[in-house]
Amino acid sequence: MRILLVRPAASGGLAAHVDHELALLTAAGRDVAEAPVRIGERPHPLADLRTVRTLREVLGASAPVTLHAHGLRAGALAALAVRRRRGQRLVVTLHNRTVGSRATRAVGAGLLRILARGADTVLAVSPDLAETARRAGARDVRHAVIPAPEPGAPEPAVSGEPTVSREREEPADAPSPGDGVPRTEQLEILVIARLAAQKGLDDLLDVAAVLREGAPVRIRVAGDGPLHGELSARLRAEHLPVELLGRRSDVPALLAAADLVVSAAHWEGQPVSLQEALRAGRAIVATDAGGTRWVTGDAATLVPVGDVPALAAAITALADPEARRIAEAASRRRARDLPTATDLLVQLDEVLVAGDSDW
Repeated sequence: MRILLVRPAASGGLAAHVDHELALLTAAGRDVAEAPVRIGERPHPLADLRTVRTLREVLGASAPVTLHAHGLRAGALAALAVRRRRGQRLVVTLHNRTVGSRATRAVGAGLLRILARGADTVLAVSPDLAETARRAGARDVRHAVIPAPEPGAPEPAVSGEPTVSREREEPADAPSPGDGVPRTEQLEILVIARLAAQKGLDDLLDVAAVLREGAPVRIRVAGDGPLHGELSARLRAEHLPVELLGRRSDVPALLAAADLVVSAAHWEGQPVSLQEALRAGRAIVATDAGGTRWVTGDAATLVPVGDVPALAAAITALADPEARRIAEAASRRRARDLPTATDLLVQLDEVLVAGDSDW
């Protein structure tokens, strides 16, 4: 069974996941390649028609074949290209929720119906995406396995979805980096996020304004993105205790220096940054957004999306060192159950090969 990956024009966590899949399948000896198309971020009738034609040509030249499309538009265009009578299959991984104007959401709903009815299997990175796929008519919907990188993997600079080598991971019963070492009274908070609306950073700054009225606190944000200028202007105007660190390649050191990790996201898939925080044994406070609970289980304090007072109260509760030690131990326990590259490969074999006897 030949496997062709259909990649959207994306960066960050989605692009990293496609790269990870390609590397895993190649290393395992699977017959895999990238389809000679790249799906744009926005609809373009002529370009989209060329994409469908190209996919049909590629599919017609090699059978049997499975297309694995990543993202809504890639999935819909792949669904228009697949013809099952020729031994062709389609698997789609849904990575993001459609947001924007009513017209944008309507287009997204239409694309979802096309891919849901054309896909043999839909992999969803969060519970809400799984439910919307089922409502759109998808026959087989599964929880997508999204592991953090493996030990020894390179650590590129982060703009929102970091990678941290497990070689830096602490044993499950090890003390946290701060145990036995005097800390200042200032609470050190780390946020790892792309500077985009999805990450709830305006809420985070509102939280910072609340927290500065209590014990000393410093919030450091690792990542870059389109909201950098807007956020910087607000920090200067309101004198908030927040530092924008930009792109960073030293995430392990940032995690080791943090008292806790916070996510104020309005929506998430399965955030790799929180997987890394769990492995580093950091206490976590996060919004209960998208697939966040799939990652953290009971190890994090989860609060409703957009609830600034609840987020501030949860952070304040973890200013207590004993409460933080309990949360750190919970993170290390949860880290043992996080998905691995082996888990991802098992799922890929199940959905892409579909029982092919040659494997």
